[in-house]
Amino acid sequence: MKNDSLRYFRYAAHNRVISALAVTSLLFVVSGCDNTIRNKSTGAVTDTIPHDQPTINNQALTIEIEALISIPEGIAEVVTANNQFAIAMYKQIEGKSEQADDNVFFSPYSLSTAMAMLYAAAEGETKQQIQKTFHYPSMDILNPNSAALYNQFNKPNPGYKLATVNDLWMQQGLTPTKSYIDTVQRYYSGQVTAVDFEGSPDPARQSINKRIAEKTNQLIPELLPRGSIKSDTAVVLTNAIYFKGDWTLPFTAERTSAQPFYNDIGRASSVQMMRQQSYFDYYEDKHIQVVQLPYKGDDLSMLVVLPKFNHKLAMQQLDKSLSATKVKQWSSGLVRQEVNLHLPKFKLDARYQMKTLLANMGMPKAFQNNAEFNLYADGPPIKLDEVYHQAVVTVDEKGTEAAAAAGAVGMYVGMSYPVEFKADHPFMFIIKDNKTDAILFLGQVNKP
Repeated sequence: MKNDSLRYFRYAAHNRVISALAVTSLLFVVSGCDNTIRNKSTGAVTDTIPHDQPTINNQALTIEIEALISIPEGIAEVVTANNQFAIAMYKQIEGKSEQADDNVFFSPYSLSTAMAMLYAAAEGETKQQIQKTFHYPSMDILNPNSAALYNQFNKPNPGYKLATVNDLWMQQGLTPTKSYIDTVQRYYSGQVTAVDFEGSPDPARQSINKRIAEKTNQLIPELLPRGSIKSDTAVVLTNAIYFKGDWTLPFTAERTSAQPFYNDIGRASSVQMMRQQSYFDYYEDKHIQVVQLPYKGDDLSMLVVLPKFNHKLAMQQLDKSLSATKVKQWSSGLVRQEVNLHLPKFKLDARYQMKTLLANMGMPKAFQNNAEFNLYADGPPIKLDEVYHQAVVTVDEKGTEAAAAAGAVGMYVGMSYPVEFKADHPFMFIIKDNKTDAILFLGQVNKP
């Protein structure tokens, strides 16, 4: 499973119709009075797993767990938690943007998965705050059903590429809690690597960044900035998710042309606007239009949500009313409709330090000296230092035509005229798994 997952990352960026990629890293530092990590090891990185843990066949274990423990209702609970967190984090980012026209793009699944690995070690009030912020169900539901989702997202599919990878980087010379290591490896297929944070903090940082860069085909070459790893860093958790899909109905490059894109005060800039008139699943009410653009294979899709009116209040109203239930309502209300679609090409590259955002959302104790985490059996107390998140997405015309697409047109019975969907002003988009409705990526385009 792990080798298959890593192989999905190795595709050149210029060949993507749409590619989306996100990496989350959680950094822990030693807290309390004793700021010294006792470590007799040397060297920045070693491939040995701490506590002499044997290498586990993660694929076999997670498949077994999925078959025996996970249930559709449990998967639905984990997906609901992910989607509730997605909307809450979207509103936090949007509300904290320094510029009104900043783009927004992040992966709630990446953040939620990385934090779930931390949640497994949390105790007391710290655990309660993380649970409320991420809406996690009970551990007996969260862990096995997270494993089931991991399995599903990493299964090879001829229509698209989707992969997620988890890593746990731990301080050499300390003994990790066995139950914690078992949980990370058993349910999250986490690869555990011993690192010398104390003696070689910057080489350790470079080693982690190098691993991430390799997994992401150099699209995210430096997730952890200089100075982020210090001699008192105790552990780093990382999650990467990668998606590459071809449109079921690709745009024709010859129809792309320079067109105006208006910000929320009506100021125009020139963008490369793609265009096609085809049959899509479509929804509208008096405030918004929603079109679903399927990817080849039909397991994943993009929802593009466009306010009908281009003014600041329209987007604010969309943000205010946004909820996981609302997204589900849009999806269930889609009907087949001929759409004259105008969509700008865009590339977003967003980077966040989420300590303040997460603290404001209800989990400040994780970042304080009295944080309660049981990761090491013989180490000093630790706290969460920072959460780094970076997400990249590229959207353009290219794709592979699907034979099934032509047949769908004749099946539609509905309006006799095409709907005009012109995304020439700020809009929101969601990349989701159609089987579970899990939101993998969520963004807002203000400046294509």
